[in-house]
Order: sequence, then structure tokens, then C-alpha cells
Amino acid sequence: MHGLAEQILLGGASGALVVDGIENLKPAVANLRHRILMIRDQPTRQGLPEGAGGDPNGIPFQDLTVNHIPTNATTDTSGHTTYTPAILHMEAGERQFWRVSNSTADSILDLQVRFDGVPQTIEIVAIDGVPVNSQDGAQPGSLIQVTHFRLPPASRVEFVVNAPPAQCEKAQLVTQNINTGIDGDDNPTRPLFNIHVRAHGHAEPAEDDRVGHFEAFNPHLNRFAGLTAAPVAIRRLVFFNEIQPTQFFMDVEGQSEKVFDPNATPAITATQGTVEEWTVENRTLENHEFHLHQLHFLVEGQPNFEINGNEQAPGITGQFLDMIEVPHWDGDPAHPYPRVTLRIDFRGQDIGDFVFHCHILGHEDLGMMNIIRVQRKSPLGGLTIW
Repeated sequence: MHGLAEQILLGGASGALVVDGIENLKPAVANLRHRILMIRDQPTRQGLPEGAGGDPNGIPFQDLTVNHIPTNATTDTSGHTTYTPAILHMEAGERQFWRVSNSTADSILDLQVRFDGVPQTIEIVAIDGVPVNSQDGAQPGSLIQVTHFRLPPASRVEFVVNAPPAQCEKAQLVTQNINTGIDGDDNPTRPLFNIHVRAHGHAEPAEDDRVGHFEAFNPHLNRFAGLTAAPVAIRRLVFFNEIQPTQFFMDVEGQSEKVFDPNATPAITATQGTVEEWTVENRTLENHEFHLHQLHFLVEGQPNFEINGNEQAPGITGQFLDMIEVPHWDGDPAHPYPRVTLRIDFRGQDIGDFVFHCHILGHEDLGMMNIIRVQRKSPLGGLTIW
């Protein structure tokens, strides 16, 4: 329930839904062993004081678990922080297909595979459930090679990983330190799991966890085809705003700021069959995560990141997401707000009222959410009530 979502997610109320058939768009994953990796968070159990936002050596805002295995932070009397990573097995020379869900309530992740501390190239297959580079007739679309991937809360990423070589002494999946701004939470670098290599025939899980073949796939059904070139019906500006520490807003330009009311008139009304372009700004001193229910959007750009001391998220421009991070403004009046530009596709079947909000659930629960209504287009060209 919105308004109580943070505590519910911290308690573990999340799961993965896998839709079969990805090998038809991405033949590279056919017959690979896949791993469903659910990353969740929970309050730090040691009661340790949280580090400042962006502190690479601080105590994290929340502890993390991987498939319910904790990787909790502990600190000794000298102030040195350590973690106990989980363990994932691979066979020597194996390529695996990792399907990662950031099912945390509040924790931003920046995933990187490291062999003896050296970042490795991973091949992105899908983001937020959409196979990359797979639309507008480009099928099968090419994979995206990156050395790290930013994963906001509620985002998903699927990628191919190579097993470490025999001479590697420490292979890990880590989440890197994230500069969340002076009002942000601490998400320092920490290992999620160690990769242990086993001899052939001793890998886990069972054989039925290899990606198979799905015969019912319709290769001509392209939900977002033509979106890049579609005419834009309207352009909108929405933005994150807050009054620390207890009031958070998902505002729409031209409307008065108000506390979120689930019974209020929708802030935005769109028309089914159209395409809109939204600019989403962050006018606060901490990172926020934009999520739109029901629909995916095309990421057109990530302006004003660098001038505020941030980096653009790798691999997502030109792709279809339903979750994107907008990093903090640095507070300098001479610097424009960080923003993302999104092309939103209302040409599908979704009509009615739903929401858009920050998916750091501590922010969402405090009001950083708003309502959109999608109305059905009349056959005569006017609007009808949905």
C-alpha cells in the first residue's frame, strides 16, 4: 500500500516475475544457465550510525541481502567496516545469464563485476523487462557492453557474465559508492557476493534453470515500434521537490505544490494513442528515482548531470525503461537542475488512473507521488470519459 510501502518492502514483500521467450530476441542467452538475483534491503542490524551521503567508507543507510542471504556491515573497534558476501557458483569457462532485481525499499545500486579488483565487461540483455536494442525492427538487437550498471530501486537488469579465469583469486559482484548529495543516504562500495568456480558438472542450480525455447513468441508484435519518430502531442515538465525532513513532492510545472492525496483530481491527463515528452527535473539536494506505473518510456537524454558533479547512467540512453534515476542538484544557483528527457508511449491499451513517483520508498511514503489519467480517444476524434 502506498504510504506504507517502505516498511513492507524492508520486510521482504517483493518477488520476481519472469516472462519466457527472451531467447527469441536475444539468441545469445539461449541455453545459458540463468540466475535470478533478488537484492533487498533491511535496517542495519548493528545499530551503527549511518555515514554521510556519498561517504565511500561510511556505514550504509540500509544493509543488503541477496536472495535473503545478508551481507551486513560490521565495524571493529578501530572503525574498519567489513562485509560478509554471499557466494555464487559458476563452472570454469562458463557464461551465465544474471537476472537482477533491485527489490530494495531505498537503496540505489551501481553494479560491477570485478576480478581481483579489475572491472569486467558485462553484456546487457534487457533493462526493466525490455530486451535492449530490440525495437523498430532491429531484431535481434545487439547487446550493450558496459563495465558497470546503475540500478535504482525497483529497476531490473539482465546481463551475461563470464566466469573468472583459474588464476583469479577474488571474483565479486559489488555495488559501487554512490554520491547521493548532501541530503542523501549513504550507499558505499560493498560486495554483494563472491564468485566461486567449480569443476564442470558441479554447478548449481539444476539443469532446468537453463534458458530454453519458447514457441509461442510473436516476432511481429513490437509494443514500442516507431516511438522514436512518432510525433509528440505535448511536452511536460515535472520535478522532484522537498522540504526536509518530512515533506516530499512530485510536482507538475504550472500547478501549485500540494501534499499528495490519492483521492485528488489527476495532475496530468493524457490521451490514449498519443506520445508525450516529459522532462523530469531534480530540484533537491539528494538523488531521486522516477517511476511511472503501467508504461515504459524511451530515454532521450540525461542533461545537466556533469555540471552538478554526477555521471550519466551508462547504457540506458535510447532504451526503454520504467525507472530512471535523476541525481541531486548541487545547490549552486548558477547550475541548472539535473534532468532526464523521456518519450512516453500512450499508444497501448492502458487507460484509467495510475501514478508516477519517486521509488525511494521513504520519499514516496512521505508524498513524492502524483496521479496521471489516460483517457480513451473517441472514434470521432474527441475525448470520452474512460
